[in-house]
Amino acid sequence: MEQGTPLPPADQLLALPVDEGCRRVALALLASTVTARGRLDDPDDRTALHDFRVALRRLRSWLRAYEPYLADSLRKKHRRRLRDISQLAGVCRDNEVHVAWIRDVEESLRSRERSGGEWLLRQVANRQRESEVEFRTTVADVFVRTTDALCDGLAEYDRRIDLRDATPTRVFAAAAAPLVLAEAAALGERLAAVESIQDQAVAHAARLSAKRLRYLLEPIAAGVEGGQGLVKRLRHLQDTIGEMHDVHVMAEEVIEAAERAGAEQTRRVATALLEGEVDAEAAHHEQARDPRPGLLAIATQLRRRGESAFAELKSRWLGDHSHELTDQARQIATRLAANDTGTSPAPADLPAHAASHRSPTRARPPLADHPAPRTADHPVHPSPPGRD
Repeated sequence: MEQGTPLPPADQLLALPVDEGCRRVALALLASTVTARGRLDDPDDRTALHDFRVALRRLRSWLRAYEPYLADSLRKKHRRRLRDISQLAGVCRDNEVHVAWIRDVEESLRSRERSGGEWLLRQVANRQRESEVEFRTTVADVFVRTTDALCDGLAEYDRRIDLRDATPTRVFAAAAAPLVLAEAAALGERLAAVESIQDQAVAHAARLSAKRLRYLLEPIAAGVEGGQGLVKRLRHLQDTIGEMHDVHVMAEEVIEAAERAGAEQTRRVATALLEGEVDAEAAHHEQARDPRPGLLAIATQLRRRGESAFAELKSRWLGDHSHELTDQARQIATRLAANDTGTSPAPADLPAHAASHRSPTRARPPLADHPAPRTADHPVHPSPPGRD
């Protein structure tokens, strides 16, 4: 969590009723996303896109995990808009990373390979500009009204309480436990299935599980023994597999580029033949323009980079080590479950007890202040309306 979010300490957060606890975290994540959105307008902020993408990913992951407890606070169209923005941000970020990597690689290319690096850079840079226009247009059109609506839905809700029911209210910690356990199990299975560098799909799936598990734990890690250590290890695993994934995506780009380059080269030579311009000087010129030697050199560097990332993954996370993260997460889930104060309904039964959407006539609380949820039985008075 970013500094300045008005969440209670993690141990207190875990003791809250689950509907309130998950909303408090969601509001803080939402505010972080809005803050990151503001940085996109600064052309000198080189990490703005990355940070916005991560903030939005955290928010979407949290809303998805705790959807059963959020009941009518979320509307499908708002989640769909967040998904669309996230996908566009991902494309922009991938292109941004690839442009930066190609520029870095160009310095190591030989003179006859430079044309290939320049040719590929033009291809990716053009795509980057196109994707950025689409991304920024979409953000400008729907982001503000979508986040405003999410804030309204999350901050105000009704909690249904039956005083005749002696079952204590389920606390946040107890609701988090099975979510942590399920994601940890998925991570363990996927890591165990990775046997070689060719297992890109299952490795990427393991990375997604690690990411979801980390996002579940980050807001509460300080409140449970072993939580912060596991978050750190998950982040390292995510970075390692992320390196492999970046190489895989970039390799696909190089393969497509080589196919296009070959077609262009053939077309130029054929044109020169038809126009009677093929001589020693023309042949030398065409050879110098051929991007394929540069693309081959880039592919070689990509292979080395991918092999290095897989070697680290294998030595630290695969084989006999594949169960370590799962075991740690299970211990944490057990500690979280120990906080359960009763046998309240599981998420599948929640709609009968869950919150209903707030009245649309209520004033919108300020998103920047991360308003605490307003409930019928637990009223909260937020700061006066206003936005930064």
